[in-house]
Amino acid sequence: MSAWTNSASTLLLIEVACTRNRHTTSTPLDQLAIRRSRPAQNLQTVKGLGAVAGINYRTTPNWANEVLKLTGGKGVDLLLDVAGGNGINQSVAATKASGRIAQIGFLTGQTVELNLMPLIFRQTTIRGIAVAPRSSFDRMNAFLNEHKIRPVIDQVYPFEQAREAYEHLAKGAFGKVVIKIA
Repeated sequence: MSAWTNSASTLLLIEVACTRNRHTTSTPLDQLAIRRSRPAQNLQTVKGLGAVAGINYRTTPNWANEVLKLTGGKGVDLLLDVAGGNGINQSVAATKASGRIAQIGFLTGQTVELNLMPLIFRQTTIRGIAVAPRSSFDRMNAFLNEHKIRPVIDQVYPFEQAREAYEHLAKGAFGKVVIKIA
């Protein structure tokens, strides 16, 4: 939902499953999805969902260079950053000139030492994203329904196994972990 508010008008990227519109026969460079993740299995899964590439940030710590290679040196239009911390500098490096970063989370840290020179020269916009109003939620759901985009469900647990569901989530689930309450 938070990614929808900032990105729907130009490019839809969903962190859990970065996909491109499968209904098009040719996809311009600025509509390709690249997913940065750790487990190799996650990268294979997102490729199966339509991402053109996956980058393991543990084996490729300078992942911004890989993004630049994949985009012919241009960088991405929009980057969804859930990590935060000093990785924001790589996020800036991975965006194209006048690119945008939607800062959605801070899994690796809430504070940052930001290198301003690349930010200024690239004219990158960083926008913090928080929970949006109900009207945005309704527009997002209409878009998802129209394009038949469904969330990736990793596993569904009955309410009685909520503890196991949270443990699964802590281990690094791919997709949503659902706890049924009824």
